[in-house]
Amino acid sequence: MLRYNTGMKDSNWEVFGHDWAVNLLRTHAGTDKLRHAYLIVGPQGVGRRTLALRFAQAINCENPPEPGDFCGVCKTCRQIGAMSHPDLDLLQPLEGHKDILIDQVRELQHRLSLSPYAAPYRIALLPDFQRTTTEAMNALLKTLEEPAEKVVLLLTADALENLLPTVVSRCELIRLRPASLKDASTYLQSAFDLPDEKAELFAHLSGGRIGAAIKLVQDPDELIRREKHLGDFLDLLPASLFERFKLANELSKPYDKAR
Repeated sequence: MLRYNTGMKDSNWEVFGHDWAVNLLRTHAGTDKLRHAYLIVGPQGVGRRTLALRFAQAINCENPPEPGDFCGVCKTCRQIGAMSHPDLDLLQPLEGHKDILIDQVRELQHRLSLSPYAAPYRIALLPDFQRTTTEAMNALLKTLEEPAEKVVLLLTADALENLLPTVVSRCELIRLRPASLKDASTYLQSAFDLPDEKAELFAHLSGGRIGAAIKLVQDPDELIRREKHLGDFLDLLPASLFERFKLANELSKPYDKAR
């Protein structure tokens, strides 16, 4: 298992660069300060989903080594890590749709009205919640305003501007920011035994977003795509306005399909 240096001795959270957020969530998970809804905001690849899953493990771990931490090896921790636990509800756009729909939110609300099946809490994970229709966001407000007992909602999003203010105001807000390029480079050298030049390259290409940097390290094709896009953008500089629009349209196609 890849080990992240969180700066906290004997911690299983393995989240790089967000010690303050880990400390806050550990306190909430290990005391009576647990909120009914959390909103983790930051750019893609900064570690939003990883932090949310670690928090879910800390909330429901069967054998926590200390309050607010988790063992990582019990059945519950392993199932949450694999997003297959019966008390973990994952809500994301259906195949063929860009956004989460209101009917999906209503189905989630029904599931959350049920008692936890095997763990202390039923947890709803809503990653990339900015990809949700306004109707669906409004429908979720009822759950945020009148949460059921033993239910925790974990929302992630890229920016607050893409969410309804009424949703934001009802959540505990956690803002994640990229690591400095120096810290990201140092981490990549240590974690992957990379030479200085390559670690610095990955840190710059990822903008300090560790999740994005790890993807570059582990997926050579992703690096090739990044380098090709950089070359394409350089080609745009002397191009005509028509050629710029044409190339920009071609570059956007893979991202439209991946959303």
